[in-house]
Amino acid sequence: MRSEELLAGLKTEGIKGKISAEITDICADSRKVGKGSLFIALKGTHDDGGKYIAAAAQAGAVAAVCEEFAPLELPQIKVKDARAAFASLCGRFFGDPAQKLKMVGVTGTNGKSTVAYLVQQIACRCGMRCGLIGTMYISDGEKRYPALLTTPDPWELNKTLAQFVQSGCRAAVMEVSAHALYWRKTDNIRFDIGVFTNLTRDHLDFFGDMRAYALAKRRLFAPERVKKAVINSDDEEGVRLLNCLRVPLISYGLDNPADVFAVNIAQSEKCRYVVNDRDCLMDISSRLFGRFNVSNSLAAIACARELGLDCAKIADAMAEIEPPGGRFNVYQKDGRTFIIDFAHTPDGLKNVLEQARALCSGKLTVVFGCGGDRDKSKRAIMGGIAEALADRVVITADNPRSERREDIAADILKGIKGEAVVIHDRPQALEYACKAARRGDVVVIAGKGSEEYIEENNVKTPYEDKKQLMHILDEKWLSD
Repeated sequence: MRSEELLAGLKTEGIKGKISAEITDICADSRKVGKGSLFIALKGTHDDGGKYIAAAAQAGAVAAVCEEFAPLELPQIKVKDARAAFASLCGRFFGDPAQKLKMVGVTGTNGKSTVAYLVQQIACRCGMRCGLIGTMYISDGEKRYPALLTTPDPWELNKTLAQFVQSGCRAAVMEVSAHALYWRKTDNIRFDIGVFTNLTRDHLDFFGDMRAYALAKRRLFAPERVKKAVINSDDEEGVRLLNCLRVPLISYGLDNPADVFAVNIAQSEKCRYVVNDRDCLMDISSRLFGRFNVSNSLAAIACARELGLDCAKIADAMAEIEPPGGRFNVYQKDGRTFIIDFAHTPDGLKNVLEQARALCSGKLTVVFGCGGDRDKSKRAIMGGIAEALADRVVITADNPRSERREDIAADILKGIKGEAVVIHDRPQALEYACKAARRGDVVVIAGKGSEEYIEENNVKTPYEDKKQLMHILDEKWLSD
C-alpha cells in the first residue's frame, strides 16, 4: 500500500521529512522490521519505542510513527497517541475489515469467553457465519486456531478480521479485555454491539484499584466505539452503566428488572428455563449448567436477536451447543463428579463452587492455585472463599511465572483459618483430590480451564487439566 493512501486521514502533529513509499508492513517491534516497513514507536509501561527508531531505520523501515521526533534522517510522523494511530493504521492496511462485519465486543471480568462462544455458536447454527476471537481460540466459523492473547494486538487483530471477511463471515465476536481497551487495541473499531458481563476483583496489579479497572472497561461503551450496548443489570457496575451511557441500551439479568430475563430455571440432565427477550419467549434447553451460565446465555441471546436472528432458531441452536472447553465441564465416574473450570477470580470461584454444591450429595473438594506476577491481593480472598464453600481445599500451582510456588500458596493460606492441603505439583494435587473422592462427592478443578500449559520461569510446559483428569479416571482405583 502506498504511504499516501495509508496515512490519509491520520491525525498528525507534525511530519519530518518526505514520506512517499510503498508500505509492505506495519510493525511495532524493531526486531521484526523489514524492508518497506512502517515502524510504530509505542510507549509501554517499562520501555519506549522511540529508543528503537534508529534500529528500525537500519533494518529497512521507510518511516516511523512516533510521539516525539528522533534526531534521524528517517521520515517521521508525529502523533498525539501512537497506540491509537497503530490501531487506525492497521485497520486501513488490511482494508478496514471491521466495517465489513457485524462486530460484537464482549468485556467484563468473568463470562467473556462463554458469552463470545455462545454468540458465535448461535449465529453459525442459525446460518450466519461468524468469526470468534478470544481466550480459548480463534475461529472463522469452520476452522480453529490457537489464541496467544485474549485480545490480539492491532496488526494481528485486523489481519484476522480480514481473513474472516475473505472466508465468508458476515459477523465477528471478540473478547475485549480491560488491558486491550487501556492500550487502545480496538480504537479503530466501532462495534455494532458491546456487551458488559460484570466487574469483579481482578488485575489490580496493573490497574491499582477497582475504579481505574472499571474506567478501562467503560472505554468500550463510548458512542464513537459502540452503536448499542448489552448490559448486565445484576452487576453494580452494570447498573451504573445503564444510568450513564449515551448509547442505546439493552439490559439483561436474573435478579433485577431487565429487558432480557429468564424464569422457571430447572437443572437435571440439562439446564431448562424460559427466556423473555423483549416479549419474544424462548424455551431453552441447554447443556451449560449454572445460574451464571443462564446469565451468560441471556447476553448471547440478546446479541443474537440484535444480529437479526429468529427466536425459534436461537432456541434450537442453544439446545445443540456443547459447553465451551474448560468452562464448567462436568465429568462423572462411579458416582463421583469432577468439574473443570477456568475460575481464577474470587467471584468466578464463588460462582463455580456454589453451582458445584448443588450437584453434590457428599463432600465438595476444590483444587486451585493463583497465577504468579498477577494481583496478589485476591489470593487470600480466594482462599477464604474456598474454605467457606468447600469441605476440602487443595492448594496447588497454577501459572507461577517468575514467583515461587511456595510464596503463592502462602498468600492463599493467609485467607484460610482451618486446614488445607498444599501439593505444589498440579498433577499430583489432582490425583490426591480425585482418589479421595467417594460416591456423591464433587471435585472442582479450578483456575486453568482449557489452558494447555503451566508457565514457570519463562517456560511453558505442556499440561492440561482435562488430560490429567482423564488419565486418573482411566485407572481402576475407584472404590465405594
